[in-house]
Amino acid sequence: MKPYILLSICLLALLSSYGQEMVSLRSIPFRTQKMDSVYVQSVIDERTVKRLGVLENVYAEPIELFLKEGAEKAVKTFYGLSFKKDGRSTPIYIKLKELNVQESKRRMNKGIARVARVHVEMIFCEKRDGLLKGIFSIKHNEDDVFGLYDKAGVYATHEKRIRAALEYCMHAFSKAYRQAKPLVPKANFKPIKENEAIEQRLGQWFNLITLKGMRSRYFEGYGISYTGFVDSKKGLIRPYETSFEVTWARPGIAEENGYSDVNSFVFRPELYFLYKKLFKGVYASASGNVPIGYEIVEDLNGDNSFNFVIGIGASQGLRIIPWQKNGLVFGVDFFQQLETSKVYTFDLGVELVLGINF
Repeated sequence: MKPYILLSICLLALLSSYGQEMVSLRSIPFRTQKMDSVYVQSVIDERTVKRLGVLENVYAEPIELFLKEGAEKAVKTFYGLSFKKDGRSTPIYIKLKELNVQESKRRMNKGIARVARVHVEMIFCEKRDGLLKGIFSIKHNEDDVFGLYDKAGVYATHEKRIRAALEYCMHAFSKAYRQAKPLVPKANFKPIKENEAIEQRLGQWFNLITLKGMRSRYFEGYGISYTGFVDSKKGLIRPYETSFEVTWARPGIAEENGYSDVNSFVFRPELYFLYKKLFKGVYASASGNVPIGYEIVEDLNGDNSFNFVIGIGASQGLRIIPWQKNGLVFGVDFFQQLETSKVYTFDLGVELVLGINF
C-alpha cells in the first residue's frame, strides 16, 4: 500500500473516532411502598446501540458515554439496592428498549437555554410457562434546564438523571403492580402501558447565519441575520432571530423627495417569529419585527443630516436547509413595513437569502 494512502486511512480513522467515558451509577437505594414482594431477576438490554450517546465534554471534545459494566449489570445492580431477593418475593425481568443521554438548546422565556435529557423505555416482565410475558411498559424523559454556557453543569449531572429516570420507571411499575395484583389472577394480569405518546428525542438545535439581498419599491441593500431554533415535526416552531441591514434609495427615489441620496442602517430585532416545518429540510416562515436605526440624508446642496427611523414590519417566506448538520441555507422572504423614513411611509419588497447552518 502506498504511504499516502495509508496516511489518509489513518487520518480518517482518527477523525471519525471518539473518546470514551464510563458512567458509574451511584449506590443510592430508593423506597417504594409495599414492594418487598418483587426483585429484579435480570435485565435484558435490547438496544441496537449500546452506548448512552455521543456528547461534548467540558473541553468541547466528542465523547461516547457508556454505563460502566454494561447496562444489564448496572441497572440490575442499581435496582438490587432497593429490592432484595427473599423466599417470598417474585422475580421480575426487565427488557431495556431505550436508554440514552441527549443534549440540545431550547428557546425559553428568558432566552436560549441548554437542555439535557435522559430517555428510557423499558418493559417489566414475569416468566410464565418458561416465557417472558410483558406486564408493564413505560417510556419516560428526565429533563433538566441549564444556562446556555453551563456545559460543565450538564456534563456533571448525566448520572443523576439516569438514576432519576430509572427510579421513576420503578415507581410507576410498583404503583400499577400493587393496584392490579389483588384484582386479577396472575395469569390474567395484562400489560399496562404508560406515556406511549412521549417525545423520545430532543429537537435538533439549528444555528443559521444568513446574508440577504433586499429590493423594495423604494430601497435596495443587504443584511446579515442570526437565527436559532429547535427543530420540531409537529406544531409551530418559535425561533430566535435578529438582523442588521444596510440599504440605500433606489435610483430616482431620493431626487423625487428633494434629496440627492438617502442611506439607512437598521437593526431589526424580532417582535414575533414562527416557523412551520412543511417536510424535511423545508420550513415556512412568518414574522413581525420592529426596525430601529437611522438614515443619513444628503440634500441637494450636499449637506448631511440624520433621521431617526423606527417602525413595524412583517415578512412571509421559505427556508430550505438541505443538510441537517452543516451546510448551506437558502430562502426567500416577502416583506412589508411601516417606517419613519424621509422618502416613504409604507414599503414592500423581496429578500433572497443565502447562508450556512452549523
